[in-house]
Amino acid sequence: MKKIVLLCALALSVYSLSAQKKAVDESAYQSWKRINSKALSYNGKWMSYSTVFQDEEKENKKQIVIQESPKGKRLVLDNISDLKFIGKKDWIQYSKNDSTLLENLKTGVKKLWKSKHYTNALEGTDFLYYTRPETPKGQFFLQRLVCYNLETNDSLFVNNIKSSRFLKNKSIVYVQIEKDQVFLKHGTIGGKQETVFSGKTSDFGDFQLNDKENGGTFTLKGNNSSDFNMVYYFNLNTNATRPVFNYDEIALNNPNFSISKVAYGLNENSNLINLLVNSNKRPENTQIAKSNIEIWRSNQGTMERRQELLRSSKTLPSEPKFLYNIANKKVIQVASTGEFDQVLIPESGNFKGVFAIDKKPYTVETDWTFNERNDIYWIDALTGKSTKVLTGVFGNPNWNPQGSFAVYYDGKAKIWTVFDSASLEFKNISTQIPYPVSDDNVDMKSANTAFGIAGWLNNGNTVVLYDQFDLWAIDLTNQKAAYSITQGYGRKNKIELRYGEEGFIGNLDQKKKVTLNGFDFDHKSNGVYTLNNNNSITKVFANSDYNVRIEAVSGDNSSVLFSKSSYTIFPDLWWATSNFGSQSKITDVNPQQKDYAWGTAKVLTWKTFNGKENQGNLYLPDNYDSKKTYPVIVHFYEKHTAEFNSYQLPEISSSNINIPSYLSRGYIVFQPDVHYVYGDVGNSVYNDVMSGVDYLIANGITEKGKIGIQGHSFGGYETSFLTTKTDIFSCAIVGSGVSNFTANYPVMRSNGISTMFKYEADQYRMGSSMHDNLDGYIKNSPLFAAKNIKTPILIFHNDNDRAVPYQEGQSLFFALRRLGKPALLINYKKEGHTLDDAANRKDWTLKMQQYFDYYLKGAAKPDWM
Repeated sequence: MKKIVLLCALALSVYSLSAQKKAVDESAYQSWKRINSKALSYNGKWMSYSTVFQDEEKENKKQIVIQESPKGKRLVLDNISDLKFIGKKDWIQYSKNDSTLLENLKTGVKKLWKSKHYTNALEGTDFLYYTRPETPKGQFFLQRLVCYNLETNDSLFVNNIKSSRFLKNKSIVYVQIEKDQVFLKHGTIGGKQETVFSGKTSDFGDFQLNDKENGGTFTLKGNNSSDFNMVYYFNLNTNATRPVFNYDEIALNNPNFSISKVAYGLNENSNLINLLVNSNKRPENTQIAKSNIEIWRSNQGTMERRQELLRSSKTLPSEPKFLYNIANKKVIQVASTGEFDQVLIPESGNFKGVFAIDKKPYTVETDWTFNERNDIYWIDALTGKSTKVLTGVFGNPNWNPQGSFAVYYDGKAKIWTVFDSASLEFKNISTQIPYPVSDDNVDMKSANTAFGIAGWLNNGNTVVLYDQFDLWAIDLTNQKAAYSITQGYGRKNKIELRYGEEGFIGNLDQKKKVTLNGFDFDHKSNGVYTLNNNNSITKVFANSDYNVRIEAVSGDNSSVLFSKSSYTIFPDLWWATSNFGSQSKITDVNPQQKDYAWGTAKVLTWKTFNGKENQGNLYLPDNYDSKKTYPVIVHFYEKHTAEFNSYQLPEISSSNINIPSYLSRGYIVFQPDVHYVYGDVGNSVYNDVMSGVDYLIANGITEKGKIGIQGHSFGGYETSFLTTKTDIFSCAIVGSGVSNFTANYPVMRSNGISTMFKYEADQYRMGSSMHDNLDGYIKNSPLFAAKNIKTPILIFHNDNDRAVPYQEGQSLFFALRRLGKPALLINYKKEGHTLDDAANRKDWTLKMQQYFDYYLKGAAKPDWM
């Protein structure tokens, strides 16, 4: 009996402690911090970061924290700026009181950096370097290059430098002048210096390195020439030089332009040069004279009008493009003035032709397509003959670095193609991949649906493409069958493998291993994976309970700075070895979270009305009791489950509810994903959202009378539409939403583009013009069905909203008022689409809370209502 009493007492005490947890309120908004300025030293032994308050009104200490990894010395540096790690070991550089200091973190030694010249750190070495003017010597401006060794405290000098360039391998190429002699040299700092060329100072122009950094060209004055007319190639591996061409032998045959006689970054076997030319005409004044008269023309291009409206300037026609063929000493003009908007020339100096992009036939339609369509031409590099190869398409071809192949994603057919210069056709290569290369989950016409291109293999002969989960190699020479370079690991484990944010890796031939982000499709979590050069995948560090994000990697690749995050885990900083075998938590920025009733989150799965599976995020309060029903706020926009493991900072609202705040007050927040059908956007929302709400009711999570809804912008539109289809909601907050498609369709946005594109190709997903589907535009407009609304609505819309006109909120308010339905309109005067002023944000945060508490919890009605 005593044991039972003791257990009951213990349970009550635990409940009491939990019940005493604080609500996430203004005190929380003011106390929470986030982490900025994350960095890791070259050797991975030191890290730095700063913290700032989430509340913008609170003053932050100007300090940076430096931590020795994994659990060593901790330093706090106050009132400093421009801190960076330098050298390969323990040095930092920073500014304080208008002085620059160097500090050794291990020994504590500080040095005043006396040079007033801008100083760089040569990454991967212990050198700092800067240039300072030499005493004037003749007609040339010369500099002294000073390289300072942090570890030895020695300085090395190179005098009389005209120009210089550090290479990726830490060596240097420079032009040095001694008396009347010029020397093109290269070497390592403090090491052997080799001369590539020497000659008369007045005869040497400039030099340019190629992309491989193994050579380049320089210019010289030829015999009896006053210009630097001769171009020579130089090889840094052999120190050999050879003449390439003579500018005097190049004739443009265009009196309006002259050749700029410069050096080019040519490779050993380059044969084609994209000539740099200058106009011989005085530059045209592009500024538009001020006038109180504005004239709009129906045939004027959208982007041209936007340029005039936003920048008060005219758009000049594109400049001509000239190629020079070194072998046959022939100039080919591949584009005349204004002929094409862009010419796509490969990085390589060897190619059969170039692509030209012509947007002119489609400049007007950008108002409703948003993305600009093109005609794409192929121009033969030998003859200059142009042939249209694609008409009215979105996107451009992608050259490989060698200029031997170009691939293009056909968004209409949803396939990848490769260009065949013999037939002048783009041929399908997607059939070699047994899975879709387009993302069907992307349901906006303005969005590129391709999973993307990852890079190139086998000297550019193989393109690497993504499907949803894996990376695929396609041999463009047709010598080898397509294969997955990730060996199907992603699909087998339902891990979506990607490189960085954009996905493009580049030249995979030069990569021994590549770090990939892996999104666990089932658990909605991100992890770290490695693609090895044997085409295997290694799971480096991943956990289904949270996201893992690499914040910084040490220069020697020995260690990483990373974060873990979920709804309940703040993304504090962690240090680990490169394979994550040893991990240490570095920061604990918001320990106060344990004192607040934070709640938890889970992913909910249910069947929609059309029988398909859908998911949404369900946020539950602490001590959730499945035997009780709770007040629920439905809050959504488009799709949210991919962000399931994102941490939600407590903050005052600029528009939307703050989820932790409502959970701490005993609410449930439900965020369903929405999958859209073009032309039926409103019913798409109804199908996915209301089926989820029905699921909550059927499973005893909530009940009618306890359900509210809130959305902003597009979510505001979705919210108001749902209130025309159901009376399940006890209240609704409609934030800055469109209420009338027919009124909003033809107006202009603040960026100078018509809103038409939002309906025909973008978020509102009507898929056609209003004039071709007026009935559809009316059916999807909440305003025309306002008589069906039975839900009290609070409209948030500000009179300086430049994304959705204020009249949209006003229209809904006046319609509800005329119909005798309960409605409120709040306008924070002079505010925009969201709130900027802190006082207004605090006021709106409080008003939303009071509104929901009144309707969903039976709280007292506030005076403002």
